[in-house]
Amino acid sequence: LTYTTLFYIPQKAPFDLFRVDYQSGVKLYVKRVFITDDDKELLPTYLRFVRGIIDVEDLPLNVSREILQQNVILSKVKKASVKKILGELKKLKNRDFERYLKFYEVFGKVLKEGLMSEYEHRDLLIDLLLFKTTKSETPISLEQYKERMKEDQKEIYYLIGEDADLMKASPLVEGYVAKDIEVLLMDDEIDSLVIPQIGSYKETPLVSVSTESPEEQKEDEKLKEKFAEILVKMKESLKEEVKEVKLTNRLKSSPACLVYDKNDPDFAMQEMLKQMGQTDLPPVKPILEINPDHEIFKKILEEKAYTRLDDISHILLDLAKLNEGMKIDDAPNFTKKVTELLEKSL
Repeated sequence: LTYTTLFYIPQKAPFDLFRVDYQSGVKLYVKRVFITDDDKELLPTYLRFVRGIIDVEDLPLNVSREILQQNVILSKVKKASVKKILGELKKLKNRDFERYLKFYEVFGKVLKEGLMSEYEHRDLLIDLLLFKTTKSETPISLEQYKERMKEDQKEIYYLIGEDADLMKASPLVEGYVAKDIEVLLMDDEIDSLVIPQIGSYKETPLVSVSTESPEEQKEDEKLKEKFAEILVKMKESLKEEVKEVKLTNRLKSSPACLVYDKNDPDFAMQEMLKQMGQTDLPPVKPILEINPDHEIFKKILEEKAYTRLDDISHILLDLAKLNEGMKIDDAPNFTKKVTELLEKSL
């Protein structure tokens, strides 16, 4: 098999990068004779930003489009080209991280698409990914995260959302921050779809902090008994909006947070599916976790202030939603309840 390839990546994204009818940037030649510049099969779609030429010696000059799509020779060239491009990107990342970061800021989202379709070069692709974190303004790779893990840490923690700054202030990460555990912050729309495709990195599982974790959710039976009445009353007040109300040890300064059952799509995934046109999805109720060490609940227990628990429950739920960038269902009612509560506290 004899062929020549020459590829390059532009500094700026093509105008049609995210269009279905994008123009292929790779031209096919056979024995130095131009054949086509409109064959999207020459490279996978997640490398559609690549520009260049492929010149194959072992194809007939009168090759048709149909033959191109099923051609064994071209398939081998494509496979080798993908490996070469990804390999060069990895070299760039290791050799000149600043240049690679500029590339990634422009084309990183497109590169991630490969995780939904690429299996052969999956490990290479994963090594090219970069993520913001609770500890670093500069995005880091999963390899760098592993190198920085605490000695007794067994999982890679991440949170998916729309805004990294908002996620950094989320109650969901405060327990990890307090323990000096780094959390990856993923704010690309596509992350909800591709990150579950990774599953684990070098035998270390990736775990979302927005779902229930057996390690984090070990409940003290005495504490559970102490808060039993509060939990029952809060669940009754919020039964239309939450799946469950539970105690948690993941929170430090916040009174409550929202998480999801590990079998349910989280908020970021739900939003992504809606953007893809899946508007008929059944509603998914989150789990409201409350912090038993917070002053709010200490005072409720101390004063037996159960008459106000209905209002407090709804306020805490709405606050938890706002913390995660979610919309609250009834903003005027939320404002009214907060105002009334403030009046009573004065």
